[in-house]
Parts: sequence; structure tokens; C-alpha cells
Amino acid sequence: MEATLNKKTIELIEEIKTLVDKKGIVKDSIVEKLRELRPHFIEQKEPLLTRVVRLTAEYIEDQSVFDLNLLAEEDEDGNIDEAIDMDGEDSFSESKENFLYLLDLIAHPDNQLNREELQRVKQLYLDRGLF
Repeated sequence: MEATLNKKTIELIEEIKTLVDKKGIVKDSIVEKLRELRPHFIEQKEPLLTRVVRLTAEYIEDQSVFDLNLLAEEDEDGNIDEAIDMDGEDSFSESKENFLYLLDLIAHPDNQLNREELQRVKQLYLDRGLF
């Protein structure tokens, strides 16, 4: 199934990206914008995107951070560190980069690799047992 997002949805995603790029992940602003974005995916019958956006908003609201390390690479044993060290000196930029990556995945749902990655993101949230 090919998903083509409408212009309003793409504009809202770009608005969120600009906000994050300028200010980082400001909890209240980002949660509000994600909640504004979610109905777009309901309307466009995109259940995976609807769920990922809802889980992301709830996660940021509950944890006050976005610490999913979506850009992490496997170590030599095939393990992936799925959380950003929020006490590390690069945590602000790592968090921001990973969140922008998630927004890029959401903005291009017609790409099969992006859909697979979004499934993985959904599972990361569910595996953390917060929902």
C-alpha cells in the first residue's frame, strides 16, 4: 500500500522539524504538535503512523525526554544500545537527531524500509512497558 501524505500533513511535519531544529525537543510544544498531527493520519487511514505519533507524544509527555536511539549502530556482537545516555555531553544533539530521523520516517511512509523502521519504533515503545 502506497501512502501519499497530503500537503497539510507534510507542512505540519515540517513545522515540527523546524521547531525541534531551533529549540530542541521542548516537551509541551512537541507533545501539542504531535497531538495536532495524529488526526491527519487517522483521516488518511494510516494506523501505523497514527499509533507511532500517539506513542511518541505519550512517551515524551511521560518521560520528559526523547531517548530512543534510532540511529544506533550494532556493536560487534550484534547488540544495539536502544537508549541515548541522557547524562552524556552529546545527549541534547543525539536526542534531537534521533527525533528528526523519526519525523523523516513519518514523512515518507511509502518507503517500505521506513515502514519497517516505524514498526520497530512502535515495538521499542511497547517493549518499554509504559503503555
